[in-house]
This record gives sequence, C-alpha cells and structure tokens, in this order.
Amino acid sequence: MNQLTTDFRDFVLAQEIPGCTITLVDDEHITLTTEKAVGQVNFYSFEDMPEVIELSIVDIDSPDDPKFFLHFELVDLDHAKELFDEMAQVLQEQDLFGTTRVLLCCTSGLTTAMFANRLTEIAQAINLDYVFDAMPLAQAERSGNDYDAILLAPQVGYQRAAVSETFPDVPVVEIPAKVFASYNAGEALKLVLHVLSDSTVFSTTDETDLRVVRDLKNDATILVVSAVALERSSWIGWRIYQRGEVVSHGSVNKSVHHPSDVVDLISTLHLKGWNPSELDAIGIAVPGVVNEGTIADAGRRIFDYDLGETLEKRYGTKVFVDNNANAAAVGCYVSQDTYDTLVLYAQQTGNLYPGQGIVVDGRLLKGRKNFAGETGPLFTAIHGTDGVKRLYDQTWTQEGMRSIISPILAADTSLIAPDAIFVAVDLLDDMDALHDEVAEYFTDKQDRSSSYIPDLIRVTDYRERIALGEFALCLQKLRDHHPTHA
Repeated sequence: MNQLTTDFRDFVLAQEIPGCTITLVDDEHITLTTEKAVGQVNFYSFEDMPEVIELSIVDIDSPDDPKFFLHFELVDLDHAKELFDEMAQVLQEQDLFGTTRVLLCCTSGLTTAMFANRLTEIAQAINLDYVFDAMPLAQAERSGNDYDAILLAPQVGYQRAAVSETFPDVPVVEIPAKVFASYNAGEALKLVLHVLSDSTVFSTTDETDLRVVRDLKNDATILVVSAVALERSSWIGWRIYQRGEVVSHGSVNKSVHHPSDVVDLISTLHLKGWNPSELDAIGIAVPGVVNEGTIADAGRRIFDYDLGETLEKRYGTKVFVDNNANAAAVGCYVSQDTYDTLVLYAQQTGNLYPGQGIVVDGRLLKGRKNFAGETGPLFTAIHGTDGVKRLYDQTWTQEGMRSIISPILAADTSLIAPDAIFVAVDLLDDMDALHDEVAEYFTDKQDRSSSYIPDLIRVTDYRERIALGEFALCLQKLRDHHPTHA
C-alpha cells in the first residue's frame, strides 16, 4: 500500500459521521454502518496502475438495491476525499432508506388531516412506503426537519418562501388550489413523487427500444457516456456500441454532478476489461456549454474543464464531448424519419432553466461557441430578471409549466419554424393543452389553428435519446475525420 492510499485510508478512519460506525476490517476493507445502511470502502491493487478505490452503499433491508456505487483510480487525494464526502452524505440521507414521511400544513390542520389520510391510503394501495402527517403550519417549526417533504395547502401557500428558508434541506411545495379543493389525492401523490424522485421522463432501465432509422452505416466500436444532473441527484449512464448494437451498458448515481465523475467511470470500465485504446471513439454528453471538448457550467461552478483533452491524453482514443440536450435532439432526429427540422426541449420539475437542442435539415445547430439552444438569456428576456423568484412555484404544476414553456416554444416557432418540438417535461402529458397555449401568441386568430405551429411530441425516454444521439454524433465526427470511409 503506497503513501497516497495510506493517507486516504487514515482520512476515512478519522471521519466522524453522525449515527455511523466506521470499522477497519483489514488493510483493504473498511465498513461504515448506520441503522439502515451499510457502506464499504475497498482497496484494490493492480500492476503498473494506481490503487483503485471502490465506494458502495446498500440498504440493509434491500441489499440487492445499491444506493451508491463507484470505482475510481486514486491519483488525487483531494478528489478522493470529495467522493467519500458524497458517500457520507448519502449514508445520512434517510429518505433513501425506509419510510418516506411527508407533512401537510394548513392554518388549523383539520382539512389537511383528511387529505393526509387519503394520501396514505392510496400510497399503501400501490405499495409505496409513504406516510403523510398533517398539522397547523404554526406548529411545523418544531418538527419540519423530520420530514422528507412539506406540502402547503393553498391557504398558507403564500408562506412557501419563508418555510423554505426555515427548512432549506426539505422540499416545500404548494398544493395547487384545484387539486386541494377537489381532494384529488391522486394528483397530489403524483406531485410528491415528482418532488422526491427522478421522474419518468428522466428515468431509465439502461435498455431501450429506440433504434437508428436514418442511414448511419458503421462498423465502429464506440463507448457513449451520458450524464444528467437532476434536482436531487446526478446520473451517469454508459453504453458500448458495436456495429450499432449495444453490447454492454450500466449506470451510476451520485448526489452531485461533476465532469471528473466521467473520468472515474471510464477508469472503472477500463478495470473491468474494456480497453479504451481499442475503441474507435468515446462519446460524452454532459450538461453545460461544451466547446471543443471544454465544459462551462456556471450554475455548478464548472469553468473551462477540458474533459476531451484529459481523456485523449490518458487513453490515446478520439474523444468527442457534446451538450446532453444537443445529443438528445440528434437522438430524436435519428430515431424517426418524419421530421428533418426539430427542437428538443427538456426541463425538470422544480427547475426554471430548460435545455434545448436544435436540428435543422438533419444537422445539429451549434452556433457561436456551441451556444445555440441555451435558453438563459431568452428566459430573462421573456420573464424578466426577477423571473427565478417569481416563477419558481409554477415549475411544480402542469399549468405553471405550460405558462413558462409556451412563450419559449412560440419563439422557437417564430425563429426556427421546426417541423416538430419534442417535449421532455415530466409534468406535462397533455400536448393539446400546450399547443393551445402556444397558439395564444399568434395575433391572427386564423394562424392559431394553422400549420405554422409544429407538432408537439412528448418524450418519455430522455436519457435514451441522449445516448442514441451521442452515438450518432460520434459516427458523424468519425466520418468527418475519415471522409474516404463515409
């Protein structure tokens, strides 16, 4: 065991994690035990390679369902400490293990008590381990931190900002008035699931029925890594394509997103036997503005991270890096042959800033420094500089999402005139209602029902679109590098 490994092992053993017992099993294994979970830090040695660290967490009651799993080469002590800190954070996130508790608040607690009982009944009927309690908002200050989410009745919804400030680590959401007034517990439960989990648009089984239907003949072997930063977690998936077929796949989950996680994942695949130097290309799709392999994502404090060059130097393989919404747009294009000009619009519940990818006549629109599709300035122009605070609550309801999205889609229609807009927004399942709101921006009533408005198509497999699109982009870039092989 080298000095770097010894330093990291000593760092782990010296940590004090509330409710967690840290035990040195032997020089190569450390366990971390809490009431509901078991974590492991394992050390592996290989000839002519840095030490490899494995971090993992499993639920004691469901040992086959890993909550955290990651390998990485130990080459930087500070980076290793950051990864361990993420693992320690997951160990303490009680909502990942056991019963999920949700608090409903109104002025007296009487109306929410009946609503909470109804929600608990529905959750039990579909085998969800959720419990809903109710109390007056004035009493919530003493126990709010004991819950995984707080739902406010419309009567006290105006206090959402204050409640969020009191409980910064607990999601606080106002129940839409028409949902609460009609005791529509099904819609309220759907809202809770969106708040507390990665919703359907952004979920995946790592397998897909999506196929390339465009003419993309190839005999290449390509590793595709795609990342999606969610509201409460980060997901990184990988697929290895041989002659267009997926021969291996998998994914990891983390609490935060950083491009260095992609480096760690590829190192893990290398250790499992996939030699990156034998691949024709590595394709990577990540959040942020991507220009010549360099990533900038100010919201996550990532500036000029040169992921492409880092990996090319390490493995000697061509590495192509793209924005994940751009890759998803290409995925929408290559998986059908009806629309040649399209927009992919993606937005998560609770997130004001969407991502867009644009394909015009079969070619991805990148623009100056690959900035095409970035909606921040457009959002500010439409909603004003105070839009973040003013519109945040609307991102938790279908009506609110439509009011945020429709002017942006109207602008897309005016500037690009796409054949279709593919909408990856988990809360929106009614494309006809969205069409009607977009139509309101047409001043001529005759135009509102005309063919100017593109087809609006709901996307329920956003991650799969990213992977397929990045694969197609890699094929295109390989042909551009070797035009005689086209």
